[in-house]
Amino acid sequence: MAQIVETNFAAEERSPVIASVTEDANGTCLWRCQVDASWSEKSDGIGMGFVLYDQEVEVLNGSRKGPQTESPLHTEAESLVWAMKESDCQQLINIIQQQKKLWPSLDPELDEIEALKNTFNAVSFKFISRSANVRADGLAKDARSRVQSFSLVEVKDPLRLALEASLYETF
Repeated sequence: MAQIVETNFAAEERSPVIASVTEDANGTCLWRCQVDASWSEKSDGIGMGFVLYDQEVEVLNGSRKGPQTESPLHTEAESLVWAMKESDCQQLINIIQQQKKLWPSLDPELDEIEALKNTFNAVSFKFISRSANVRADGLAKDARSRVQSFSLVEVKDPLRLALEASLYETF
């Protein structure tokens, strides 16, 4: 399982981002979930955002403001758990992939990520650049800027046109 992401971003644009991907038997990407989090030490809460794509069509997105967490890494972990669930933290991806107990304070979130991971037939996590995750990043920053905590999931119903239609067709 892999996500094809262009890698021609400038080095200064590289910021941590995670992706979870499911492929069919031909290696075609079916679903991709991109998640991001927004954290500020001076803020009263965190922001989370995710976008779910069916191939390249956005089918679902969500944003949420939650209570302040201990660190940006905790915020990324919570965001990943919430959307299961793509983030923007390469450090978190490394921790998940290596399965080492480097951050004991993250154990509850990592245990939940592992439990959720086991509910999928196939899931992978991959670092992508922030510029490839603009939509989720914007949702997370907008959520953090809100005054009150909230959670919103919006279903996008893409217009599915018939390849060929007839006015005289009967059902």
